[in-house]
Amino acid sequence: MGKRGSPDGPQAGPTPAGGIEVQILDHGYATQYEQQTGKKPDWFTTHGDVFPVGKSRMTPFPPAAPNSQRSFPRKNLSQGFGEWNHYYVRALNGEVRLWVNGEEVSGGTRCEPATGYLCLESEGAPIEFRHLRIRELP
Repeated sequence: MGKRGSPDGPQAGPTPAGGIEVQILDHGYATQYEQQTGKKPDWFTTHGDVFPVGKSRMTPFPPAAPNSQRSFPRKNLSQGFGEWNHYYVRALNGEVRLWVNGEEVSGGTRCEPATGYLCLESEGAPIEFRHLRIRELP
């Protein structure tokens, strides 16, 4: 899925469907943000944020972003450019959990809607996937 989850593919902005987004940014994005703004990012990380988009809602696991909408990772485990990262996302019964390189780092509960779209977000930067598997749980 693109920036916003929708049955029709990537959209330019929020859609009524919304979804839960998993941030899979390269570390270079944070570096570029710092160079352009002169400050460190406090509203995103490059290690596996999870957050709602569109009309979706979620109660994030701590630590949360300053706006309390985004679950920040408890540990910085993603590898840099040119390295493969293993992301495991489990969405079940209105709860989303994210593991990065084998360790659970972020997520949220009370997702509304409890079922729907999961978005993989790279802020428009190129991203490659291999061994992508999706399994619908009962």
